[in-house]
Amino acid sequence: MADTITQETLLLGAVNILLETINQLPIEEEADYEFVIEARQAKSKINEVTRAVLSEGWDFNQDDDWIFPLDIAGQIPVPSNVLDITAKRSDVIMRDWMLYSKKDKSFVFEEEVPATVVWLLEFDSLTHPLRHYITIRAARIFASRTIGDEKAIKFNEIDEEDARLAARRSESRTGQFNMLSSSYGVDNAVRLS
Repeated sequence: MADTITQETLLLGAVNILLETINQLPIEEEADYEFVIEARQAKSKINEVTRAVLSEGWDFNQDDDWIFPLDIAGQIPVPSNVLDITAKRSDVIMRDWMLYSKKDKSFVFEEEVPATVVWLLEFDSLTHPLRHYITIRAARIFASRTIGDEKAIKFNEIDEEDARLAARRSESRTGQFNMLSSSYGVDNAVRLS
């Protein structure tokens, strides 16, 4: 049986939820974006909120000790799908999409630098709880900026909080966080002993 869910149907469904929030008719296909300005704005808002939510760094879009290879000039380029990066060396930051040593005042490195990386992922590749949270949050912001109806905004705030809690519950199941073995638990156990 072929999978009938595609990137466009997931995103189109989310766009239609945003349109419904401002009492607009849904669109039926991707070609409708060209004719319905509110649909284009809704799609843009979903992309904006996706980046904002994923920037928080969740278990599924964060890698520790990630190594980007040095290029031929000894520089370490950072891909454009990186939302945030924290190098293990405290003097290394991202500047102009390259790793930069503040101590050496240089983009050139002699060895690779491990880093914690937060990745931007496509909306359609996210789990349902996270897509739902992003959609509801985007709908609240979209309605607020488009029509400014206080009742609708207040109603959407409650939905948004419920959706965020569901996304965090999903995160805790997949992350399998444990106060004894997670970095928080291990760090605190060391301090207490």
